[in-house]
Amino acid sequence: MGKTINSKTVLLLVAGLFLAAVVLPMGVLLFHAIFQKGSVAVESFTSIFHKDVLQSIGNSLIISTAVSMLSVLLGCCFAFLFSKATLPFSKALRLLLLLPLLLPSYVICVAWNDVWVFAGVHKNLIYSLPAVVFILTTIYTPLAAFIIQAGFKNINAGMEEAGMMITSFKQVFFKIVLPLLRPALFSSFILIFILSLSEFAVPSFLSVPVFVTEIFTQFSAFYNYSLAATQSLILTAICLLLLFPERKYLTKEYFFPFGKKAFRFRMYELRNKNVPLILAMLYIIFTVLVPVVFLTSQTFSRAGTSFLEIVIMLLPSLKDSVLIAIAGALIVTLFGLIFSWLTVQFKLKFLQTILLFVFAVPAIVTGVSLILFYNTPSLNFIYSSILIILIAFSARFLFISVKIISDSLQQIPVSFTDAAYMMGARPFYIFRKITLPLLGEALFTSFFIILIFCLNELSTVIMVYPPGISLLPVTIFTRTANAPQHIVSGMSLVALMFTIVILLCMLFGKKVLFNQQWRESR
Repeated sequence: MGKTINSKTVLLLVAGLFLAAVVLPMGVLLFHAIFQKGSVAVESFTSIFHKDVLQSIGNSLIISTAVSMLSVLLGCCFAFLFSKATLPFSKALRLLLLLPLLLPSYVICVAWNDVWVFAGVHKNLIYSLPAVVFILTTIYTPLAAFIIQAGFKNINAGMEEAGMMITSFKQVFFKIVLPLLRPALFSSFILIFILSLSEFAVPSFLSVPVFVTEIFTQFSAFYNYSLAATQSLILTAICLLLLFPERKYLTKEYFFPFGKKAFRFRMYELRNKNVPLILAMLYIIFTVLVPVVFLTSQTFSRAGTSFLEIVIMLLPSLKDSVLIAIAGALIVTLFGLIFSWLTVQFKLKFLQTILLFVFAVPAIVTGVSLILFYNTPSLNFIYSSILIILIAFSARFLFISVKIISDSLQQIPVSFTDAAYMMGARPFYIFRKITLPLLGEALFTSFFIILIFCLNELSTVIMVYPPGISLLPVTIFTRTANAPQHIVSGMSLVALMFTIVILLCMLFGKKVLFNQQWRESR
């Protein structure tokens, strides 16, 4: 209806060129991993059986499995409390719970290090595998809660009420609710597993050998590009094998609901609201507020470099980070709109699947592939400029933007555009006057979420950032090796405050621009 082959061709051409910039480097990585000096790199593949490499792989799998299971379990509890139960202060608690997911992982790691040092915890416990599991669980529990909460909200109240007429709530939950919730549970488990497997900052800071740090060491310290490429291929294969069975749920399920549901949603009145409310508040105080308080205390408790001097020290990094992050968020959101339009309007579902697989590639592997592909004389103009960082941001976060925008696009009633077509409106006019305004909230959400992720991204940019560019995550992370603890804490506090300011701007802007009551009152 009104779709022209020309518009589809142009969009496909743009999407194809963009995909080539992101996907071709991974093909080069595959070649470097398999072939070395014209022959199969057998020695690189057999090197994974060395004791140290096997230990790093084992640590990665243990951490990812434990973090995924704990995050899904806790996330399911919070999702039920925030979406199905009438819990007081649920909006404020939900926002506070979400905070660790939006903060740099190295900031949270530094904060917990301050807590444990103050509490007198032995160094062997601080710099250990359980400590990595604990920190990553606090980071990814909000992600599980967010996805599972969307699963709860997609359950029709009629199905639950029909079951309640013949059996108990316990049976309804296990026989009806849980099976309907299974896609969200599995999807959150797989996503968190992949993200934990590719986490670089936390295990590196706590000196826990994992497969990602092994790859980084081989590439950056020993310059063994062939071995690093082979190990990157193995790590990617693990992620893709885990992702493959869940690709359908991850691309089709709504994770970002916009507007109102067409069906009735059931809420439950808790008999005793105090117990879950107190438990939720204690968890949030312990995992969110306590680390922030100790980070602040560590920054201001010692004489020496003042907080203002730390801020001045980081100003160049803040400036570069903000400008590059804004550019990255704009580019990712623009291409997110293009890919969403191709996926939803032209039914090219495979594009979203490709982006999902690109997203599943560990961040450190993405960095290695971009270096191997763009570090050539003909492409040096990309490799030596911020373009390499923008491509890295696109590879990491485009799937998130497409998921946000396509979820919103699919929830726009078809009757809106059909009515306009019947009145003789042109496709571009319909897009500009009807579709784009209805996508406004999704585009706004995509821009700010990607902006925060770009500001905090470390694992990829630490591999690809060019000379002369000072990025906040890289600056802080490199200072953790030799700077005094209070300076590291102060830098982390600056990053924390900066991220919170961005988040508050997002919430305030969303309230002003998309408040339906404000619109109606006008």
